[in-house]
Amino acid sequence: MKKAAAFGIGFLAVAGLLAYGGYYLTHNVDWARVYYKRLKAENSYVFDEIPPSLKKTEPARLIRIRSGDSASRIRSDLIEAIWGPVGRPDTIIPETVSDPPPDGIQQIGGVQSVDTYRIPVDLGYAAFIYLLKPATPNGRLVIYQHGYAGTVDRNMAHLFERLLAEGYTVAASNYPEYGRNHFPYQNLERFGWYTLSHDRVVSIHPRPIRFYVEPIIVLLNALQDRYEQIDMAGFSAGGWIATLAASIDPRISKTITVAGGYPLYLRVFNFQRESPPPQFHQPLLQAANYLEMYVLAAAGESRSLTQIFNRYDRCCYRNTYVRLYEPAVRDAVKAAGQGYFQAYIDETHADHKVSDWAVERIMETLAADQ
Repeated sequence: MKKAAAFGIGFLAVAGLLAYGGYYLTHNVDWARVYYKRLKAENSYVFDEIPPSLKKTEPARLIRIRSGDSASRIRSDLIEAIWGPVGRPDTIIPETVSDPPPDGIQQIGGVQSVDTYRIPVDLGYAAFIYLLKPATPNGRLVIYQHGYAGTVDRNMAHLFERLLAEGYTVAASNYPEYGRNHFPYQNLERFGWYTLSHDRVVSIHPRPIRFYVEPIIVLLNALQDRYEQIDMAGFSAGGWIATLAASIDPRISKTITVAGGYPLYLRVFNFQRESPPPQFHQPLLQAANYLEMYVLAAAGESRSLTQIFNRYDRCCYRNTYVRLYEPAVRDAVKAAGQGYFQAYIDETHADHKVSDWAVERIMETLAADQ
């Protein structure tokens, strides 16, 4: 009886260890997680194949940019869709505040000093952007825009430390309603006392896209003369903001996005749920579709757009859809004049993140002559 009990306890212990080991492997070890996610996939179209229906659209026919003049015209339409007839706010300067940055920012390795900028937009909302200065600056600035589910001080030390070590100054920006970027509790005309959260401003404000992109433009106003070159990177919804900012402001040279979104015609199946309301804002998309925004972000002397997608992303914009439109965007960039567009597929993990592999591609892109 005792032997049976001991055997049972031993069996349960071994089974428990195996179960824990399997859970750990499939949730924490990249190569095991990739195989696990592929095994669990509903069909081969999730990660490995392109659904035939997505090949019906000819992306080149969706791009109206055929010259430098047409690029300028569409950029003007895009700016008007965001700000109306007043145009892009090229003369507004951000406030410098003495508040200490979040502890996570101060703990990032390689930070010599930090400046904090406060950029009011409207409805009592202001964005805070942190300027991280390296010990030995190389004369270049990289603006980084984060997306949902995290903040720059908690999630991006691995990228920032690499940039700072190479001498890049980093301007770190959170998505609206993350970090210190909050809407106040206020009395909204026709709606009463209310606190806007995340993307509900799209339903309230006549020019809602301002809240996402205007802080970047205002920051550029203050810093454009301090650096030899200004580049931008963004992750997830932050990649959407980075693309939009670069498409309307040629002061941004190289733009790099990770899991930053597909063109509208590829946002099908689960991607419909993964795309937030601002990315479907009708005036924005009528002015320029996403393929045209990619061209505008890449076009111009010493300018480029690099897109990185996580093939096995647990969240957003997985698979290899970028290969469907990459040639069309490249051709349109060439037709608009100078510029460069490229795409990478990250197959090293199965998470929604900026991986170490992606960090290497970012550093290579920033260092490359294009």
